[in-house]
Amino acid sequence: MLDPTLPNLIIAGVNKAGTTSLYAYLSQHPQIGASAIKETCHFLPLRYGEPMPGLDVYREQFRAVTDKPVRFESTPGYFYGGQPLIDGLRESLGDDLKIVLIFREPVGRLVSFFNFKKSTLELPESYSLADYFYVCQKLNRDNLVRRINNNMFGLEGGKYADYLPPWIETFGDRLKILFTDDLNDSAQVVLREICEFVGVDVEPVARFDLTRSNKSTHYRLAGVQRLALVMNKAGERFWRSHPRLKKSLREIYYKINGRPFEPADDPETINALREFYEPYNARFAQQLHDAGYDNLPDWLAQSLTGADK
Repeated sequence: MLDPTLPNLIIAGVNKAGTTSLYAYLSQHPQIGASAIKETCHFLPLRYGEPMPGLDVYREQFRAVTDKPVRFESTPGYFYGGQPLIDGLRESLGDDLKIVLIFREPVGRLVSFFNFKKSTLELPESYSLADYFYVCQKLNRDNLVRRINNNMFGLEGGKYADYLPPWIETFGDRLKILFTDDLNDSAQVVLREICEFVGVDVEPVARFDLTRSNKSTHYRLAGVQRLALVMNKAGERFWRSHPRLKKSLREIYYKINGRPFEPADDPETINALREFYEPYNARFAQQLHDAGYDNLPDWLAQSLTGADK
């Protein structure tokens, strides 16, 4: 029997692929209950070989939604936790747990991750995309499994083929794989598919507010940005409960201290990144094809041979 104090659905990855929007969309469904904060990070210590907090701490995230048939959270860093994290999910949440993964073209995802880490003051303002690519290439797996180096995980984070197999092997038909391309182009179709996947009514999807969330924006003054980041994190439960107020205040803040990121005007680095990811994309496309995923976005479909398309 399912434990109504714990989730039975996890959005487990990946960063900067639309997980925040997906969390906001699904939170509007009357039969789906969201965690009090989007990224509980409860199982993330298993990714870094650290001890986990007790389940009672985790249950607090779902105290207000125990009456919902589906309860979920979204911590995109879980995807990179490998078998130890997957085993932790199964042992704690049971064999009926369902998983959603959403993937984005890796060069675009890396640029977004790079910009996001700049906006959160985790990377120097002076860093160029070329600098970031160079430094990331120098880090080995021993460096990357340390939590302190998460801001340098952007390049590694697009090597989906290195991390996908245990998710397919463990969860099988309890795993749903999505693509940012589809969420951006046909959000209602994607959301109906998720509703069918978790066994809830698809009809409410027609009334969802499909405004995109968590779009990275640069800042004018670092000190003001730092204060805003602290306030946002400290008040996340409140902001999640008052999305309209958050949206209004965010728009005011962006007018005062926000400015758009400059487009990535570095074709040499972009091309180098595309070449870097090409073999990983080819393996990833084959893994998905072998698992029965044939409706792939263009950036993956072109990686398959003519026989496999």
